[in-house]
Amino acid sequence: MVTARASTPSSSDNEEVQQPAAPQQPAAASAASVVAAAPPRAEASPFLDPLVRSLILGVGAGVLCETGHVLFKALSLAETGALPSPFTPGALAAFSPNFIADHAVAIGAWLLLYVVEAAAIMGVMSRNPNQPANELLQQINGWTLLPRKIFPASLTPPAEKQQQQQQSRREKELADRKAYLKNFWYAAALSSALPKDGKKPLGVDILGSRITLFRDETGKVVAVDDTCPHRGAPLGEGWTTTDKATGKKCVVCPYHGWSFDSEGKLRDVPSATHGSWPKRPLIGSYAVEERGGFIWLFYGSPSLPAEERPPIPFTPELEDPAWRAVYGEIEFDCGHWGVFENAIDMAHIHYLHGDSFGNAEKPAVMDMATTRDTFETACNFRIHNKPVNKMWEWTAVPSVPVNARAMLPSSSSVTIELAHGVKMITFVNTVPISATKAINRFCLIRNFALAPAFDFMARDNMYKILGEDKVMVDKLAPQRLEQEYSLAPDAPQIAFRQLRQEWVDMGYTVPAEDELPRRGLLPRDI
Repeated sequence: MVTARASTPSSSDNEEVQQPAAPQQPAAASAASVVAAAPPRAEASPFLDPLVRSLILGVGAGVLCETGHVLFKALSLAETGALPSPFTPGALAAFSPNFIADHAVAIGAWLLLYVVEAAAIMGVMSRNPNQPANELLQQINGWTLLPRKIFPASLTPPAEKQQQQQQSRREKELADRKAYLKNFWYAAALSSALPKDGKKPLGVDILGSRITLFRDETGKVVAVDDTCPHRGAPLGEGWTTTDKATGKKCVVCPYHGWSFDSEGKLRDVPSATHGSWPKRPLIGSYAVEERGGFIWLFYGSPSLPAEERPPIPFTPELEDPAWRAVYGEIEFDCGHWGVFENAIDMAHIHYLHGDSFGNAEKPAVMDMATTRDTFETACNFRIHNKPVNKMWEWTAVPSVPVNARAMLPSSSSVTIELAHGVKMITFVNTVPISATKAINRFCLIRNFALAPAFDFMARDNMYKILGEDKVMVDKLAPQRLEQEYSLAPDAPQIAFRQLRQEWVDMGYTVPAEDELPRRGLLPRDI
């Protein structure tokens, strides 16, 4: 069963989008019903317009018969001088309306007129069985059949308008996916990429912009905009130094030697008189946290208090000494949404990874149950895999239990359990580089073979799997589809799409940089 662990935001939360609010309480449902909650929109039926038109004409025919019958009766009574006053009790009975005959005329006219149009439509459909319904509607709208001559008005939206509405919905859907969720944490770098000695900064392309990471005088990671405000040089290609006046660690521009502290304030300009520069921050600075082997960047409002920020995506095994993790990263020539959804797509593993752990002979995804809360969704299910090679046969089980978590904004944790208590977790953080590029910063966590000597095997296997994913994901082109069709095995993606869309609808997005050019990491009004 799909259960709920938290509630979602009410409509009033839209007024203050800086505060992460709780999404609406989801109703319990099966995994199949989760998928059914967002079905593809059906094409308009070509029979709907004839049905409504014939019904109106049929009712009109019945009313005319009724009116004519009563009128002729009234004239007949008037000639004999027996026409009663309308206010006389029982006057209606004097007109002797024939309701049965009049209703029969109405129903008969309705059916006859409908059959005329329906027969013509079925004839066209039988000759062109593969013609899309929207194209068929365009053709039908040009007909001059008797029912259309009597009542030419179209009673359903024109096919062109329906297509425009569908295209508009699809364009919004794709734009929402491409947008970046704000007021959330993104894995800006691996901790190992920024040495503890703090001598070198690290430039990072992220979220349509570029930042520089460096360690301050205490070893804590700080983040500032990468572009020097003097002439636009990249600070990430410079070095760090300690400001003599304040003792603060600064990043130095490699072009003219300007140095900036962790708040973005200019601390030194070697070619100028000391202190002859603005005292306010000249470059943006951003909240960062280092946890679990990753450096996390908070992409959101600087005024949002730390205690009100969403949690950093995390899996507790990263801090458990009974587990060991290996780290890596791989870039994709694809928008972040397609890259992230691949990580929680369980049906593809039997095909893209068929020569490793996939099992195309038994591809079923079984016993799927989905849960969700304010910031994540989770799916539990079982799959049939196969040992990678003879060395892994001791871990074989009849079916593999899987727990797949999808955490806002775009992190996933997939846990599998094999025989003898062997467990592995793939923790993948998909980070937008730009509108058309993304990077997976990942770790593979294991509770067996904990000696460092086995790390290379774990890392190589992870790169092999992600490399197989990259070959396909880089080729995905959802923008070419008018709509996407999802089935029960797609429940993890559908559940996460619904959760994310709730945050999108509350205004927690920043358009991608190709739609909203900006200086620095954040738009000015965030």
